[in-house]
Amino acid sequence: MNILTNYLKLIGINLSGTQIDQLYRYRKILIEWNKNINLTAIKDPNEILFKHFLDSISVHLVEPICNNKSFRIIDVGSGAGFPGLVLKIVFPNSNITLLEATNKKVQFLQHIKNELELNDLNVVSNRAEIAAQNRLYRERFDLVVARGVAKLTTLVELTLPFCKINGICVLHKGPKAHIEVADSLTAIEKMGGGKTELFPVNHEIDVPKIETVFVKLTKSMETPLKFPRPDGVPKKQPLQNV
Repeated sequence: MNILTNYLKLIGINLSGTQIDQLYRYRKILIEWNKNINLTAIKDPNEILFKHFLDSISVHLVEPICNNKSFRIIDVGSGAGFPGLVLKIVFPNSNITLLEATNKKVQFLQHIKNELELNDLNVVSNRAEIAAQNRLYRERFDLVVARGVAKLTTLVELTLPFCKINGICVLHKGPKAHIEVADSLTAIEKMGGGKTELFPVNHEIDVPKIETVFVKLTKSMETPLKFPRPDGVPKKQPLQNV
């Protein structure tokens, strides 16, 4: 944990003793639950620190997070809580929604919320295609994040509808992110996306290799009401470039 906390200091993040304890407890519970529920393929405690926790916090390098209740974040397809739950621990005053469709993962997220006594954390059990049509969530968020959910052609349809005008989507992708962006230009445009940028991770510390490339999308126009399309359609029939 010392390497992680020392690196965070370099980028201006100083964790309190309470926050460090929360990350320890989160990791411990994750490892325990993972014995019975498939939450993560990464089981080594140190790899969890860097490949999950540090990778999640790196969102802050792409789009600085305002640590106050008025700054609303949604993590689409939160899974075991990456990146949204980690961001909540590191930026405790932010208002974060974790959106997850798998019931067992929702139970895990709710358990962590209760165990760590996290306020202004909303765990929502629903699919993105449905939640994005709900006025409580549609175009309500300053920052939309997602990690390992789907190919970008599908993911932009599942995330941009949640984003406010001039809000930001920061999406975790891999080394071939530039190819996915090239294949997703039509989908980005149709969802109201504007400026698109790529941010490779480059941590100058001795950690396991991380190959994340972030795709940052700025929302420039409202998403048409017909999007996202019904449950399952964005994945089965992704919007192709024409």
